[in-house]
Amino acid sequence: MKNMPNTWQMVIASRTHPNLPVSNLRLKQQLFEISEAELAFTDLETDSFFALCTDFYRDPEKQQALRKSVDGWPAALQLVSILSKDSDTFNECAEQIGKSNHAYLWDYLDEEVFSLLNPKLQTLLLTIAPLNKVDADIVNSLCQIDNGQEQLERLQEQGAFIVANNNQKEWFTFHSFFKTFLLHKCKNTPGIKSDHTKIARLWLSKQNIEEALPHALKSQDQQLIIDLLKGAGWQLLDDGHLSSLDECFDIIKDAIWEYPELVLLELWMLRSRHQGYKVEPLIKKAEAIFAEKNISLSEQVKNELPVIHAQIAINHGKIEDALSQAQKTLLTMETNSIRVNIVAQAIMGEAYHCLGNLPLAYQYFQEVKMLANGQHMHQSVIWAFYQQGEILHAQSNHVEAERHIDAAISLINKYHLQKLPLYAFPLHFKAQKAYQEGDFELAEHLCKSALKVVSPYGEQWRLYTYTLQAKIALEKKDSDQTAPLIEEIERLIRKQHFHSDWIASANYVRIKYWRTCNDITAIERWLENAPIPEHARNHFDQCHNRNRIRAYIQLGDLDKAETLLESNIADAQACELLQEVNRNLILLTTVDCRLKKLESAKKHLLQALELSLLTGLTTCFVRESGNLKSVYLELADDDSLLHSVKERLAYLLSLSGINVNEPQKIPFTPESVKKIQAHPRVPMLVKNIQLTPREWEVLGMMYAGYRNHQIAKMMGVAPTTIKSHIRNVYQKLGLGDRNEAMVLSEELVTLIDE
Repeated sequence: MKNMPNTWQMVIASRTHPNLPVSNLRLKQQLFEISEAELAFTDLETDSFFALCTDFYRDPEKQQALRKSVDGWPAALQLVSILSKDSDTFNECAEQIGKSNHAYLWDYLDEEVFSLLNPKLQTLLLTIAPLNKVDADIVNSLCQIDNGQEQLERLQEQGAFIVANNNQKEWFTFHSFFKTFLLHKCKNTPGIKSDHTKIARLWLSKQNIEEALPHALKSQDQQLIIDLLKGAGWQLLDDGHLSSLDECFDIIKDAIWEYPELVLLELWMLRSRHQGYKVEPLIKKAEAIFAEKNISLSEQVKNELPVIHAQIAINHGKIEDALSQAQKTLLTMETNSIRVNIVAQAIMGEAYHCLGNLPLAYQYFQEVKMLANGQHMHQSVIWAFYQQGEILHAQSNHVEAERHIDAAISLINKYHLQKLPLYAFPLHFKAQKAYQEGDFELAEHLCKSALKVVSPYGEQWRLYTYTLQAKIALEKKDSDQTAPLIEEIERLIRKQHFHSDWIASANYVRIKYWRTCNDITAIERWLENAPIPEHARNHFDQCHNRNRIRAYIQLGDLDKAETLLESNIADAQACELLQEVNRNLILLTTVDCRLKKLESAKKHLLQALELSLLTGLTTCFVRESGNLKSVYLELADDDSLLHSVKERLAYLLSLSGINVNEPQKIPFTPESVKKIQAHPRVPMLVKNIQLTPREWEVLGMMYAGYRNHQIAKMMGVAPTTIKSHIRNVYQKLGLGDRNEAMVLSEELVTLIDE
């Protein structure tokens, strides 16, 4: 090779590295090397290959997944093409070969790769097969040799599908399909048994918890698990390995009671899952066992148990108790209890949020972010961002609220915490926002994503998502979807204990559903035991009150509804809950309309419109548009409105499908008047005292919500003429004012509709 003529070129194709002196040629740039990485098919090459050798449709996603799982290895792709006869068999083979779970593939690797190695290398491969990566030290320890590096390099040279992770060749990994083959080979080779305990301890000695953990779990070795948790349990918790922690606690069983710090770890794990219903029984059992066995508790445990009690209190809605306990913890704890400090401050932030002190709550969560960042407590940072987003949203600072929620999601993605229930909270926030904006498709997509996250943690987690989905289904008038969701919500509420926030949302959708079905009995039954907050200083207590208000409206108890609304508005204004003030004003306008307090309705709707310039609420107005149509039209005719308010009103009218120029339906036409006078239940005064056609027309326009100047304009007469007609109607029918006229008109319209 060194003395070849210049016109010659040599090509060597080999699975193994040829034992030839080529380093000099490499330095002189006279050597062109094609490794298995270059030979591996890309997605485009894979598609071209299958297009040439198959004549049926192939699912692009399955084809791409196959290429990725076999690292583009052409022989594996060739095997799929040979075995596939149609689309179905292609999908089946692609899945099997992709998982290296096919006898033909095993036979090929056995004959062409494994059997060609010497027995020592074969044994070495089977011994290290359970590992994701290896270095010389691990090989030496597991195989009891002293030339591990040499053996690994020899395996690479002989094409055993093992590759160095870098040029220094410190770490080596298997191709995934070859690793699966080796594990299969291990099961069918006598005398080969993986020592997971030894492997786990090797990784622990290298401070590599992530690699040690799966082997520790497979070992089922209690003492190993205890050692791992004592050394790295908090790291696993902060990194979101909750399922693995669960498995660890299942393995050590009752041995946990000898280690109070591990009991503490399990309590915090349950808290991270927001499984408060499991925390309280566990902490009671732990305290009883510690006392019975006279187990002395470390300062860490003594400091952290009270703050867990505070967390339980806030989960049960005992806000003052939680706040008091958290404050006491901060005052009495040791200065080095950073974790306790962070959690206690987060509890105080939640407590002040519930009590309506939003600025102070925001400050506490700002402190939580700063401290938790320093301790790499990513979940606490994410929770603080989420809570701040909720606070900003309540204050109608939507841009900043959205930024905080996006920051929480960004951290979840950065630290791979998408499988934690924590992820569901920002997803729910975004789904609720999409619902409020009328983007039901996006809201439904986010709900499905949230369900995927929470489903592994128990059915109680599904309540809030089901509530959102039921809201969407009701807006879309999809009764086939709504009814089963309501049934599930009812079942979960009967079975589980939930946070007040989730109960308020679930009750809202239940009442809305009953109103749609006109199920008055269900509303009456619910109202008997409905939550009655002492104060409404947060969004969920505000919602609890509005649920009762909607029930009162449906049952016709408008005075109670009005009184409670005024109280709700006062609480919301005191706590600067602008979103809640806006929602209450819209609902109060509806009550005013039902009570025929048209001037009051106009005033409150104007306040709601002005506030909506800041809050951005739209769908709340649209939902009540049927009740507020006359007031909308009254405002639309008001030239004194600010330009921004008029534009906002025009936008809401268009969303509601209300045409300002379309005349309102006047109920008292000549035909309907004849029907009224002939009806057996019509009041005798109406039968005996005949109104003129003009007076009937004016009464009908009053009922339709038109004001005097509007009636005059429509009839082409002076306002004084309309006043004269109205005075005649009052005198003839014995009415004292406009409200009494509205009540009588309602009775007469009911007779027309019979």
